[in-house]
Amino acid sequence: MTTNKFNPLFRLIVKALKYFSFIVFGFILAASLSNIIGTEYIADWFFPIMFGCIWRLGIILLCLGGTAVLIESFR
Repeated sequence: MTTNKFNPLFRLIVKALKYFSFIVFGFILAASLSNIIGTEYIADWFFPIMFGCIWRLGIILLCLGGTAVLIESFR
């Protein structure tokens, strides 16, 4: 039986950062492919919307990650 020594918030943040990096990489890949196949107009109107969401989500994850690190260090 394995014991998990990290608290649930820390495990949640690690999982969220993993999926966040997948989303960012996928968006970069989709934007690059849209420029290659000639549909860059889709990326032109879609990029500002997604950039706003990704930027805010990244800041939230950084703050939660800092909180999780502080909680782990006090434990």
